[in-house]
Amino acid sequence: MSSLPSYRRIWSVSWPLIIGLLAENIVGVIDTAFLGHVSDLDLAASAIAGTFYVIMFVVGMGLGTGTQILIARRNGEKKYDKIGGIFENSLYLVWVFSVAVIVISFIFSRNILGFMLNSEEILDAAMRYLDIRVFTLFFALGCVVMRSFFVGVQFTRYISIGAFIVAGTNFILDYLLIFGKFGFPKMGIEGAALASVFAEVVGFAYFIYIIVKKINLAKYNMFTFKNPQLKVISQTMSLSVFTMLQNLLSLSSWFLFFVIIEKTGEKNLAASNIIRSYYILAICPLWAYGSAVSTLVSNAIGAKQRRYVFRIIRRVTVLCLITSIIAFIPTLVSARGIMSLYTDNIELVEIGFKAFYVVGIANILSSVAWTIFSVISATGNTMIALFVETFAIVCYLASVYYFAIKFHNRVEIIWCSENVYQIVLGVLSILYLRTNHWTKKEI
Repeated sequence: MSSLPSYRRIWSVSWPLIIGLLAENIVGVIDTAFLGHVSDLDLAASAIAGTFYVIMFVVGMGLGTGTQILIARRNGEKKYDKIGGIFENSLYLVWVFSVAVIVISFIFSRNILGFMLNSEEILDAAMRYLDIRVFTLFFALGCVVMRSFFVGVQFTRYISIGAFIVAGTNFILDYLLIFGKFGFPKMGIEGAALASVFAEVVGFAYFIYIIVKKINLAKYNMFTFKNPQLKVISQTMSLSVFTMLQNLLSLSSWFLFFVIIEKTGEKNLAASNIIRSYYILAICPLWAYGSAVSTLVSNAIGAKQRRYVFRIIRRVTVLCLITSIIAFIPTLVSARGIMSLYTDNIELVEIGFKAFYVVGIANILSSVAWTIFSVISATGNTMIALFVETFAIVCYLASVYYFAIKFHNRVEIIWCSENVYQIVLGVLSILYLRTNHWTKKEI
């Protein structure tokens, strides 16, 4: 990148990521909506088990973040032949991580969840889901590394197609396996887990196909699969380890949020699972813009164009804010209607619909906070990003606990803690970037 990227260029990098993340996260929406029509128990259990799985997945995603930063930096430096080694050694890392986590999950998950949950029924249902879903990790994290490559070299057009393939496969299999249609067994929550596994296998195969057919393998020195390179692995891990810890803290806070909600009642937990499903879908564009600003900033630094960094941040933030405001419109128009798509239970709708307005505001706040925060990791200062995230999470959990104790029958007030998190994250990120300490980091 030899000049400041235009709004059109930023959008061209971002929109496939937005579409891809939306399609990918529709998988969770589909699971939640279908299980909401099976039973409140399955809906509540999927909130706990689904979040527990996502914690494991997102920790592994930290490796993908480090991979993306390194690939983008080498791309900016025009050291294309180094990219293949980064890619392949990252695959080794995520596969070793996946096998380790699968084994650990089978040994310890029931004890961990059993310690935190009051309901034995929710625990049993959650374990039936988790013992199948955990096998998704091997393929899902492989896809993460491949997406990191596409984003790092700014070749994002096929990410959205792959995500639609995963979402479409999951939708069909969810319908067949959860409800037992067309001769398939009626598996309920276990069917949702099995559908997710097969969908990720299909997505993994698609990305392999695209890399082989559409990428100049010689240019990037890819698919040679030499022995692991300790120097490359060390470099990737030095960037990734703090992001992995950051992701662990971030998702653990969501898990603890649901554990606290579970103490206020099964109905509140089921309603909050619906709210979470919608909220994740609404913030997909934010994650996409976060990936885009991370890549553009890392490319700019690699090309010795640090003077453009703050202007890139402003441009991406403007686009992200506009997208978030547009995404908030459906919430304003029909919060009850959106809630009703997930469940026929009128009581759940009444418990949860007001929280949709709260997360809509959080989405707008996040459009600024998350975009700016993503830049910290893009500069290579992943340890600072971990510190910022940790402080924001402490404030978040303190507010969750306070609101849950004080207003245990008001789900929408408990969800106000999300706004606390976004404000703290954004303020701390701005303060750090204004110090210019980030300019001294080399990777």
